[in-house]
Amino acid sequence: MAGIKFGVEPNMREVPPGETATIKLANFTEWKIKDTEYGPKHCIPIVLFSHPSYDDIPSKGIKCNWMSKATVSEQLFDWVFEDGLPEQPKTFDFDIEKEFKAKWKLIRHETKGYAIEQL
Repeated sequence: MAGIKFGVEPNMREVPPGETATIKLANFTEWKIKDTEYGPKHCIPIVLFSHPSYDDIPSKGIKCNWMSKATVSEQLFDWVFEDGLPEQPKTFDFDIEKEFKAKWKLIRHETKGYAIEQL
């Protein structure tokens, strides 16, 4: 049984257009889809290593959530889950856990769209 918990989980700030952030994706078993006042958003726990809107990020990074409606977050969910649903993880013929241990660059284009690439 989980203990009692109050408060909010920290969310990563938006990456400004034309900038990038460096992140590590948490294990996909922790990913969720959350209803927000702006509609459903993909909630991906991450460790944040660099971001233009944060000063002095420690070398171990900052644990937070990437909350997004961006196409790239939907594509990540579709890559990992059957029908994009967190309750139905796909089976992979490679070590998916190893992929999540890598760092990723989250790119915000000048047009405000996002892309992500493994470093």
